[in-house]
Amino acid sequence: MNLTKLEQLFCRKYCTKLLKFVPKHKAVADRDVDVLRDFIQKSDKIAVLTGAGISTESGIPDYRSEEVGLYARTNHKPVQYLEFLKSAEVRRRYWARNYVGWHTFSKRQPNQVHSSIRNLEHDHHKVSSVITQNVDGLHFKAGSSNVIELHGTAFRVVCLQCHAEYDRLYIQDKLREMNPHMLEVVNMIRPDGDVEIPQVKF
Repeated sequence: MNLTKLEQLFCRKYCTKLLKFVPKHKAVADRDVDVLRDFIQKSDKIAVLTGAGISTESGIPDYRSEEVGLYARTNHKPVQYLEFLKSAEVRRRYWARNYVGWHTFSKRQPNQVHSSIRNLEHDHHKVSSVITQNVDGLHFKAGSSNVIELHGTAFRVVCLQCHAEYDRLYIQDKLREMNPHMLEVVNMIRPDGDVEIPQVKF
């Protein structure tokens, strides 16, 4: 396939940026492709389980990959649910980080793997369900229907007091209104949409 100079420049600028979180890997062997193809052809109800690795080609890092995963680049760990519940300061810090990273995180698009899974579900009727550990919503963006999000989604927010549910975009607008001094500038995106921000008290 020959790329025009414009396409080459586009890929150099944007594709490289998105692929910086894809870990080093060996080329897929033809035999492995054949095994997978045979399995799909012989199966009718496939449950697909996905994790953070599926979204690295969309520009979202995973946690553990050597050199490019979150834990390889920083010693900061994601906020744990019990920490979030117990501490107002932790909640403020979480929302500050999430607010700053949301613009970039929410704009990420499905990659070829998400699309292939969608096609296997809708066009070929092979996939019966997708079970994902990811909160990025990329399976839904790709058009998959029967998606189970094991860890929830970053696109809906539930109030801890009244349990009302809000669209994350609505929350972003509210955070912007309440914090006009904060810039939505990404330093280092995380798999859950957070970014690194200075260690200041909130």
